[in-house]
Amino acid sequence: MKKWKSIFLACAALLLITGCGKAIYIEDQRFIIAEGVDFDEEKKLVIYSSSPVFSREAKDKFKITTTTADTMREGKKKIEAQLNGSFGPGKLQSMLIGKKMLKQTNVLPYLDVFFRDPKNEINANLIVVDGPLKEVMYTNMSDKGHLGPVIKQLVESTYKSRITVQTTLQKFHQQMMDSALTPSITEMRVEQDDLVISGTALLHRDGTYATSLNNQESSLLLLLQRNTNKPIPLTLPLPPEMFQTDKEVSYVSFSINKVKVKFKSKFEENHFIIDIQMKVQIDLTERMFTLDMEKQSKQLEQAIEQELKKECQDLIKKAQKHHVSPFGFGLYVRAHDHKNWKKVEGNWEKALSEATVNVSPKVVIKSMGVSE
Repeated sequence: MKKWKSIFLACAALLLITGCGKAIYIEDQRFIIAEGVDFDEEKKLVIYSSSPVFSREAKDKFKITTTTADTMREGKKKIEAQLNGSFGPGKLQSMLIGKKMLKQTNVLPYLDVFFRDPKNEINANLIVVDGPLKEVMYTNMSDKGHLGPVIKQLVESTYKSRITVQTTLQKFHQQMMDSALTPSITEMRVEQDDLVISGTALLHRDGTYATSLNNQESSLLLLLQRNTNKPIPLTLPLPPEMFQTDKEVSYVSFSINKVKVKFKSKFEENHFIIDIQMKVQIDLTERMFTLDMEKQSKQLEQAIEQELKKECQDLIKKAQKHHVSPFGFGLYVRAHDHKNWKKVEGNWEKALSEATVNVSPKVVIKSMGVSE
């Protein structure tokens, strides 16, 4: 009897429950999926937004809105005033910054609204645009889809391919606040009316643009950052005389699948000496010249070691020249040599630019492909 009484009361309660409020239809919602900001000629913010259109009657499936403002919050209000329907925050997937703006100022204060308002999405990808931001926002998407998702998928796929970094708004904020490293951000440009991830932009400690890395250098950056949870693809030129071949075909491609790193640092005569030893396991994916692998595999490993060492050293010298520290070397020094870290904590980038950094890779070929 008690069982039936409980069921009756439960049914009665369900019948008396009212709706939670007015129904919300997706057609009436407006979500900003991609947003961009740059400076105009008067150093005023030019803000772009891309939002999907859910109306069946609409011909265009996304809407580009633009405005000028002094702050991002002011710009958001102006953009919301141009969007019909209810504005739904927290759906941002990509935040684009024009290189023109980064060359003139620290962008972090302009992004403050994203970190201060809990409704905003701080896991959105941050992207530097090499060229006019307007070109990206108005790129022909007729054969691709909505601009916002296309940019998000492009950044994520190229990061998985290890040819650029992936930096969210939250990660960028952490990089700016950490004195042991400087920011590295995905870089994009428009080529022949297509969006292309061109590499990685490096910023100074003050948040301004320093230099750019191409896709190959970006892969080496991930290697030196020890971001090796996915295979890193590289193509290297080898000395043609070493294998009696022509310069045009003296290339080898491989994937780095496993890396063991020993990082050591010492402080002598007011400057750091950093030694990085890497045991690198690789799978050959392309060899454009003839080689007897049974007899010359060790020779090939040594040739790859020499070229990998050279390219890593060149990348480090490039960072030293521009006084940036995207590798995270300072994180190790701070953790393992805190006494000497305190001497340079206020200007680690200068200390790194004066440091002696030695990279010593030991290459082991684990796979040569399905046929040889």
